Amino acid sequence: MKNKAGLGSFFHSTDADKITNFNTLEYIPEYQLFYTGRHAMKYIFDKLSAEQTIEKIWLPKYYCQHVTSWLQNCYSNIHFYTIDPFNASHNLNVLDFATEKDIVLLNNFWGFFSYTIPTTANRPICIEDHSHGWLSTGCLTSTADYCVASLRKTLPIALGGILWQPNKEKIKKSNLEILPNTAFYNNWESIIAAMDLKKEYIATTLDSSAKDRYLEFIGASETYLQHQYDVVALKEEHKKYINSYIQKDYTSYKKQNFEYLLQHLNINSNFNILTNTKNTPFGLHLVFKDRAAFLSLKAFLIGKDIYPSELWPGNEKTDSWSYLLNIHIDFRYNSTDMTHITTSINQWGMHFSENN
Repeated sequence: MKNKAGLGSFFHSTDADKITNFNTLEYIPEYQLFYTGRHAMKYIFDKLSAEQTIEKIWLPKYYCQHVTSWLQNCYSNIHFYTIDPFNASHNLNVLDFATEKDIVLLNNFWGFFSYTIPTTANRPICIEDHSHGWLSTGCLTSTADYCVASLRKTLPIALGGILWQPNKEKIKKSNLEILPNTAFYNNWESIIAAMDLKKEYIATTLDSSAKDRYLEFIGASETYLQHQYDVVALKEEHKKYINSYIQKDYTSYKKQNFEYLLQHLNINSNFNILTNTKNTPFGLHLVFKDRAAFLSLKAFLIGKDIYPSELWPGNEKTDSWSYLLNIHIDFRYNSTDMTHITTSINQWGMHFSENN
């Protein structure tokens, strides 16, 4: 039976005790939890704006289209800077475009990026997003003013965002009012139900009704979250739930699976495999210059019950590569799954080359 865990990208219900432990608190001893990474961003943006004049909020031009549009609905002072998301050896200098009255959001692309934060007094506030680089070197050794992450990208949880200061200080509470939200809490329960349905679907071989209901619940939840703009007070039971998954070693599973993939994938001129000597990537990232080849492989893999995602559609082409296909390689997968993935990609490579 094929591994159906990647269907719809979101996780199924998983017991935290089944995941290997990691000493996360050694690196991030003080943090504040939120329901989403966007809530963590909005909280710190609003806190800083209440304490001082913020003229511009800078985002990378290449970034998640959903987060970008969400933030643009919250703030009228969003601006963009250019950085190649496929070049981890970048030489970005925030002082080239931002001032001491600005906030610069720096994205840890695919878990490969680290940033040199200026030490001068008259510099912008630098906030790093580690949503696709949770527990990477850039995440654990950051020198930014603040760091945020959407935890549900890596942790098998319904929702979860995190904010911390890399200097290990506890974030001072602000006077911003964060209220409960019944509709939001109902949405949380819908996601929990969806995760349970996906677990049921994975455990069965014939009944697809659980799959259809799971995808319906997740679709409705994402639509709700995209149009929900207030930071919501975190329930204590939800905080405890998220915390139970924080100190887990998600990277070790990816590292083992990624090393297997590198050993067995054939070289293909149609795509490049993103890799890094210092970090394990968020997933198997195949980047393309040709959109037709990208779409061909994506369709081929879906036909093989492998469910890749695009990170991120709608962005402008870069000077190097432009279309990124992400294939999950996390704790839900083993060497048998990696064999199926490599065999399928290699089959597509031979077929596509013969016909183009």
